[in-house]
Amino acid sequence: DLPLKFAQKLYQEFSVRHPNAFYLRTRQRGMQNWDGKIHYINKHGEFKIGFLPAVYEKCIEYGIKPKVVDMRKPLPKVKRVVTKIGKYKLRPEQEKAVKAIISNQVGNSLFQIGVLDYTVNAGKTLIMSSLYLSYKRQLKTLLITNDSDWLNQAREEFKQYLPGEDITFVQGKVLNWSNFTIGMVQSISRNMRFYQQELSKIDMVLVDEADQGGSKQYQNVLTRLFNTRIRIGLSGTIYMSKLAKDKVKNMNLECFFGKVIAEFKLKDSVKEVIEAMFVGEIPEDEAFNKIKDSIKKGYSTKTIVKMVPSRPWYGNWESEFVTYKDIYDDSITLNKYAKRMAYARLKWNINQGRYPALVVCKHIAHCENLYKFFKKKLGDAYNIAYVHVNTPSKLRQQIMKDFREGRIDILVSTTIIARGKNFPKLRYLLNAASMDSQEKSIQFLGRLVRTDESKNRVYLDDLHYPGDYLSRHGRHRKQYYQKQELKVILLEKLWKNHPIHSL
Repeated sequence: DLPLKFAQKLYQEFSVRHPNAFYLRTRQRGMQNWDGKIHYINKHGEFKIGFLPAVYEKCIEYGIKPKVVDMRKPLPKVKRVVTKIGKYKLRPEQEKAVKAIISNQVGNSLFQIGVLDYTVNAGKTLIMSSLYLSYKRQLKTLLITNDSDWLNQAREEFKQYLPGEDITFVQGKVLNWSNFTIGMVQSISRNMRFYQQELSKIDMVLVDEADQGGSKQYQNVLTRLFNTRIRIGLSGTIYMSKLAKDKVKNMNLECFFGKVIAEFKLKDSVKEVIEAMFVGEIPEDEAFNKIKDSIKKGYSTKTIVKMVPSRPWYGNWESEFVTYKDIYDDSITLNKYAKRMAYARLKWNINQGRYPALVVCKHIAHCENLYKFFKKKLGDAYNIAYVHVNTPSKLRQQIMKDFREGRIDILVSTTIIARGKNFPKLRYLLNAASMDSQEKSIQFLGRLVRTDESKNRVYLDDLHYPGDYLSRHGRHRKQYYQKQELKVILLEKLWKNHPIHSL
């Protein structure tokens, strides 16, 4: 409720031009008079609750002193955060996340709607468990995922994090949800009438990999969680892109999840200690001991990234095709040089004892081709397997389990491996997919940096293919790794200065 002049400013401020506006206005019936914009605040001044912090900040920017009137049912009071769950103890950044959620405010009103921008290996499962326990199990909670493999993995993990808790797993039609439910968004969305009553009872919703929350399935579920007072999205890659073409996607996510309320990157734990040392919060000796302790405990495994140039295998060869798909198939999927390049890097690393090893491909055909090539070259010396979206569900789950427990030495997979899978023994990752997705590149890292007492550092080889699109995408991936402050070695420079290393 505010003066019309400011309401009009807000209406325009929260409007984004639709990327397909020209097509829709000229070819869709009844759209000729549309202004081509998506208006996230309507003419009556209504907006989805995720935008409340942004609207509040804009009002202050306009010189208005806004007041938030909250008429929702109050949440249980939390006197202290649960930091110890069975044999597990929250790390400082995990405790920080739970506190940030519980104490988050807009104006003078508590507002537990937001995003945890916590990168790979941040222990999001433990954070969610601590949040549930901190509210003394008084909130009926729903954890949403879209990954059936992660759901099966969660069946085992949550037994350890929430001992004695009756947990319902929703896959298909399941009646009578318990106080803590983990559900597949596909199943809930598909059976919306069946689950409508259960959804109306949910007090707290936690969305894993929230950067995918703008899809129709997620929106179908989230818009029917009418009575949720806590809505938290967890993702290490949300709001990552600042490009104009991704603004609509980011706004669609923000209207559900709100702003980032806490973040943690791969190097943040060490950074925070160093900053505290410089401002005099902790003495130097204690700071160095904390850094050593962090490495010793393996909060994040030291990762070395190598960008592998194509010239030693491809020479001056480049595809003569024009479209991206044709270039990709000609240069990678069906290319003999690509197979030799991938095999050379894989063999060199497994000879150094860096296995279990994961090889990531973009397409099913490439995945199967590499598997056959590796099998032919390596024979029975190593246990090799492959997995993709067409692999039967039970077989895929068994392969994932065997690889996680170290019974498979080399796994060739498509990008279904990118999210949520826990492979603590993984020592080496070969990125043969050549994609331009910043989110996927960081998600791949998540499979690698998981901690285990059997390793103290891990290696990632990123194959930089030649030609239109592919070469540019390779340069982008290098920048993505550097933004995460990882050590990136350009093998092209190394081999040029030290030719012996190229053998």
